[in-house]
Amino acid sequence: MPQDELVRHALELINDDRATFGLEPVKLSSNAAAQVHAEDVFRNKQISHWMSNGEKPYMTYSRYGGTGSVGQNVAIAGFSKTQYEQCVQNTLYDCEKIDPVTTIQELQYEMMYNDKECCDDGHRNNILNKHRTEVSIGIVYDEYYLALVQNFENNYDLDIGLTDGVMQISGALDSSTVDHVAIYYDITPSPDLYERNKQMLSYSGGELVAVIAKPLAPGFFYEQPDDYRLLVAREWDSNVNGSIDISFDLARAVYGDGVYTISVIAKATESDETFEAGSYSVVIDSGLQSQ
Repeated sequence: MPQDELVRHALELINDDRATFGLEPVKLSSNAAAQVHAEDVFRNKQISHWMSNGEKPYMTYSRYGGTGSVGQNVAIAGFSKTQYEQCVQNTLYDCEKIDPVTTIQELQYEMMYNDKECCDDGHRNNILNKHRTEVSIGIVYDEYYLALVQNFENNYDLDIGLTDGVMQISGALDSSTVDHVAIYYDITPSPDLYERNKQMLSYSGGELVAVIAKPLAPGFFYEQPDDYRLLVAREWDSNVNGSIDISFDLARAVYGDGVYTISVIAKATESDETFEAGSYSVVIDSGLQSQ
């Protein structure tokens, strides 16, 4: 079956499950990170949230132009690497071949309804997150192995970027305002990092190193916390009409090489519920230059 038809089939399964629980459908995202990750899993025959270059999902997502918040599901079907090679070489008998349509259906069912023991319902909760707006789907398969990657996005069309050391966040949120901006740190990705983490069933968003807050009225100051830096934005315009215009000096949150992920935390005006409305990962090299 053509790749685009398999992706549409996988999207239908996701939205059928969301509809069962009264949730809005997600649209298909054009971000390439899920397909790149699926190709990486297929090539290594190793299910993992880490790319073999050491990147976590949100890093790869940013590298391919994403500015939403992303949560990843990964599932595989087929033989282990050694058995796979034996199947290809016709030295292992009874190598059952992959039917991609039924296999994707089975994997989706497992993530939705048999996920508790494996992953504490992490896959299921990702699928049923009400703040998800889009999903990019990566699928790679042959006769004996299939890799499926779902990158669910909270994509509210925020423009997030770095210009001359200044992070700028702009756009509009419907019925929400920006509560704060959090900055998380990860060590620089590497193949060694992949080897150390490839078998982990989950991944963290990094270490919280800074929070960007809106300026207070003259004469008022924030109390500095003990475990991260609290920094005041240069500009902060986020109102109930949805308009957003925030900027701050990223260098004030940087203390060494690595990946700094800027996370935009929004608050719904009706419920006061907070959720991640966008994110953007910046790589800082030894010269404190970003990419």
